[in-house]
Amino acid sequence: MNICGGCGKLINVNYCYCPWCGYSKVAEESKESLNLRYEQYRQNSYNRRINQIEKMEEQLNQLEKELEVLVLSAEMHK
Repeated sequence: MNICGGCGKLINVNYCYCPWCGYSKVAEESKESLNLRYEQYRQNSYNRRINQIEKMEEQLNQLEKELEVLVLSAEMHK
């Protein structure tokens, strides 16, 4: 048994609509499903951004090393 989100009465788990008030469990489940998909999208976006930042950090570290070599090379040729 579930509690109806519309009228608060007990209804069978298998019912899509409340027999007392007509409240649609389908709409409620759809909303929960959308929220879950949105949260997954947000998490995937966050993970992609973190990966991009990590790649950029690696590239910056590599550029920093190359710049140090160039500076040392220029100082040696003075």
